[in-house]
Amino acid sequence: MVVVTKAQKADIEAILALQAQIYRIDSLAPNSRQVLENQLKDDSCQVLAAKVGGKIVGTAVIYFVEVPARGRSYAFLEGLVIDKNVRGKGYGRAFFNECVKIAHDKNCYKMIFTSGLDRQDAHKFYENLGFKKWGYEFRMNLD
Repeated sequence: MVVVTKAQKADIEAILALQAQIYRIDSLAPNSRQVLENQLKDDSCQVLAAKVGGKIVGTAVIYFVEVPARGRSYAFLEGLVIDKNVRGKGYGRAFFNECVKIAHDKNCYKMIFTSGLDRQDAHKFYENLGFKKWGYEFRMNLD
């Protein structure tokens, strides 16, 4: 069973270890620990840890973006990952569902996230969870 909690400072190393799997990077930024510590204190987001048997098997961050015209926020889900060594056991589905519940409980009017065009298997997974392709992501790398 997956237990989803707000991440704590003690979870930082395990969370950072999973980030290479979602961001496709060779090494973490030198300030990655500090950035994550800052996120843990930021009220506009929640860093989450998915645990099985007390071990972190997944992580994600939900940003709550206020939209004045709507008078409420939407949830932007970033960096959701389940450790590749335990995928296929239903942990991702349970974690995703808990993320949706958190956004719903915060009165968000929608949840969005992005996914690389090449991740076709992931796209099928998201669609099976009830998400719909909605638009395009336009991107300009600034570095």
